[in-house]
Amino acid sequence: MSAQSTRRTPLLAVVVAVLAALLAAPVAQAEAPPAAAPASSAQARQALAAAQAILRGDSDVVARGSAPSAAAGGDATLALRDLALLQDQLTGTDRLAAERLLARPTDGNQDPQGDGYSVPEAPPVCGPDVCVHYVATTNDAPPKKDTSPADGVPDYVATALATLTSVHNTYVGAGYREPKGDGNRGGGSNLMDIYLSDIGDAGLYGYCTTDDKTAFKAPWARSAYCVLDDDYATSEFGTNTPIENLQVTAAHEYFHAVQYAYDFKEDGWLLEATATWAEDQLYDGVDDNVQYLRYSPLTRPRLPLDTSGGGFFYGTWIFFRYLTERYPAADGGMPTLVRDIWRKADGTTGAPDQYSWQAVATVLRGKKTTAAKAFTAFAEANRRPAQTYDEGAANRYPKARLADSFTLGVRGIRQELKLSHLTSATYRLTPGGALRNKAFKLRIGLDLAPTFRGSSAIVTVYTASGEVRRNVIKLRKDGNATKVVPFSKAAVRQVEVTLVNASGRYDCFVRGAFSCQGDSRDDRQVQRFTARAFR
Repeated sequence: MSAQSTRRTPLLAVVVAVLAALLAAPVAQAEAPPAAAPASSAQARQALAAAQAILRGDSDVVARGSAPSAAAGGDATLALRDLALLQDQLTGTDRLAAERLLARPTDGNQDPQGDGYSVPEAPPVCGPDVCVHYVATTNDAPPKKDTSPADGVPDYVATALATLTSVHNTYVGAGYREPKGDGNRGGGSNLMDIYLSDIGDAGLYGYCTTDDKTAFKAPWARSAYCVLDDDYATSEFGTNTPIENLQVTAAHEYFHAVQYAYDFKEDGWLLEATATWAEDQLYDGVDDNVQYLRYSPLTRPRLPLDTSGGGFFYGTWIFFRYLTERYPAADGGMPTLVRDIWRKADGTTGAPDQYSWQAVATVLRGKKTTAAKAFTAFAEANRRPAQTYDEGAANRYPKARLADSFTLGVRGIRQELKLSHLTSATYRLTPGGALRNKAFKLRIGLDLAPTFRGSSAIVTVYTASGEVRRNVIKLRKDGNATKVVPFSKAAVRQVEVTLVNASGRYDCFVRGAFSCQGDSRDDRQVQRFTARAFR
């Protein structure tokens, strides 16, 4: 094309340009609707629903929030922890609902279930480390009794501050980390904030949570605030005195705030088991945690020790009582073993962040034993809680249940069962009337899963004279062994065979219900044994 052929008059150029633009433009369409917001994830919605149900006080989710009754299926502290971890996966009204649940009582109607303070709070009462927040009127107000009117602080508020300060000083004096400051986010200072509110009407003693917006990012240290009941009225709390309930709840919940300074994301069973253990260390005379032994490794030895959920993890405090009674070295009046476990589970240092059972195993190796050996001994000793634990007889700890019981004559038995990880099963064998000759013995044949899968066993002989003889069985690598013990009726009252799956192997972070949010690699292992009397 020549240069001349490209010349046009200005008007013609405009017309051509407009026509070209019209021809090139797409046919007009109705305006497209904006892209739909991404839906909340199913896991996050489930966490939201669980937290709403617990804080609503649903009848099947009973009591303490962070320490419900043994039959309870929910826990306010853990439900709110899970919600905080997942709130970034919520959108729209779900996200707003989560923010309300995680809000503080001083946020008014933005607080859980709309139950925040409906009037301005009174001036908070603070010590060097803790601030107690309250209101002077409405149902959230603590009892008005004030024996020191000059300061204008109700006695209950002063008692709460004194109790929480003592709890704080005990934990710090024992070498635990202080709760992480919130940077003046909600309470007007960087101190630990405790709110008094009428949560007893929902069956809650107390709970701790966080409004830290970095909840879904490592490292996992988080600030926390706690809510405790405003009076622990006997009409709402049937056991212990109001002050005793305040004491054990303060000890339990404040320990959660301490735990969050190490690893907010740690496994739920370790969070709850050690917090329930701690309350008894600080207020041993209250013995509130004994109630959880009704649903614990003592009464459910076939349920994995590190099960999270269903209220069972409160009862697992007994495992840490077992360990600390055997390794009683203390600092600041508290056994150091649990503190050392939390130091291994610390998600804030440069050292590897160990998950719950891994941290237990590491600390026990430092005691010249293994987690598997400790759990095996624990399982067998739970058949004699009155003799095993310092308070076992006085507080009537329940005895671990038998898997089965047999009276043997000259005919033997063969048993088979499946054991999941961190569980046990005990069989009682009693000599029958025909076995009076002192020459009778009992041959026990063990055909267990390979030892690398966690198999172990103890044969315990209860003599007629009252002596207890424990025989830890040395299994071959394939899990097999034979043991011969006395079995005449004149010399032996009974023999118990305790089979154990002490496996600590996991597939981690698969949203499982056990340690490292994982699933065990060694569940439902087939264990067999035979027993026959002979002479």
